[in-house]
Amino acid sequence: AVQPDGKILLCETENISDARDFFVARFTASGAVDTSFSFDGHTTIDFAGNDDICTGLAVQTDGKIVVAGTTTPTAAGSNSDFAIARLNNDGTLDTSFGVGSGKAVVSFDLGGGNNDTANALALRPDGRIVVVGFAETAANGTDFAILQLNTDGSRDTSFNLTGRLNVGFDFAASPTKNDQAFSVAIDNQGRIVAAGMADRGPGPGASADFAVVRILPNGQLDPNFSADGRATIAFDLGGAGGSNDDRAYGLALDRAGNIVLVGSADSSASSTANIDMAIARLLPDGSPDAAFGIAGKTTLAFDLIPNGLDAAIAVTEQSNRKLVIAGTSAAGGASYQLATAARLNANGSPDPGFGTLGKKTYDFGQSAPSGQLFNGVVMQGAHMVFGGALNSVDTSHVDFVVARILDDLIFADGFD
Repeated sequence: AVQPDGKILLCETENISDARDFFVARFTASGAVDTSFSFDGHTTIDFAGNDDICTGLAVQTDGKIVVAGTTTPTAAGSNSDFAIARLNNDGTLDTSFGVGSGKAVVSFDLGGGNNDTANALALRPDGRIVVVGFAETAANGTDFAILQLNTDGSRDTSFNLTGRLNVGFDFAASPTKNDQAFSVAIDNQGRIVAAGMADRGPGPGASADFAVVRILPNGQLDPNFSADGRATIAFDLGGAGGSNDDRAYGLALDRAGNIVLVGSADSSASSTANIDMAIARLLPDGSPDAAFGIAGKTTLAFDLIPNGLDAAIAVTEQSNRKLVIAGTSAAGGASYQLATAARLNANGSPDPGFGTLGKKTYDFGQSAPSGQLFNGVVMQGAHMVFGGALNSVDTSHVDFVVARILDDLIFADGFD
């Protein structure tokens, strides 16, 4: 996230001894570590002494910082819950949130192993907090899980009476279907838009479609969106012989109120996966936008190696309506990936003024081939700011990265 003063915030996960904690860092607008934030520019948040994984971050209008993710209360590694914390602008925990602790933990506990996973958050203009992810069900499948909190961290009972809502698409014949939300936004009418994947079965991971729900402010599915509040988009590039596994990881609402989804689609017609970046745009009523790509959909293939994985993870819109996409692409060898960026024109065509045919890869010079990715992108004025991670090939360490990129694709002068 970028604060109004241009400072840049990053939320990731850091290994602490034998467990993981939320890790929040802040940089100045020019890329230096901001020592006014928790004295050394970063802080960690622990919920219960076990694994805590941060997946979402947003800044309130008063400058307070809300982060969300998943906590595992027990060392056994099961029965995970949504975890939310709020920091003051200086990086200290906000004791007005979460009954004095600055932290809140919420469970759905729908059955199975009661594993609830939070993937993204958004803030309403009045400060209420929306967190989305997925919750395990009694049949060991998963549903979209949507949580709404009051500004003090308590559950908002004006939202579906309990502050919680689970939504299943229920396409899969198997009861173990996996419907999962990965991203969320609030539209200009206060409705929640959440996107992810809907499992089409016959079993988990066999095939999936992009999936979107729109929820009214009271927690009910919006009947004016795709008839029942739910919409799916199938790329199905592999035909009958492929997995046709299509997943939406990122979401943005553009200036026209359209819903932009980015993710991945398997284009292989065989058992060998060939994952491409996949982008779709829906009109506000949930129907495909015919003015975008072909029937509202388009794909981008980096193909740095044959049948490589190219995934789009996040997206934002520039003031000229061009779409900037963050992601990753396989570059060869086990777990060797490069961070990638792409830009599309408003009609879905690749922007020839960005990189090579709208695509660009970045290698941050790890000592050994590693997994490098951009998993977030925001605008800082005219600059594109990407956040991500660099995983060493031997998994011995992870570095976090923030990069600011100009339209001419040279790293911004003075940003380090």
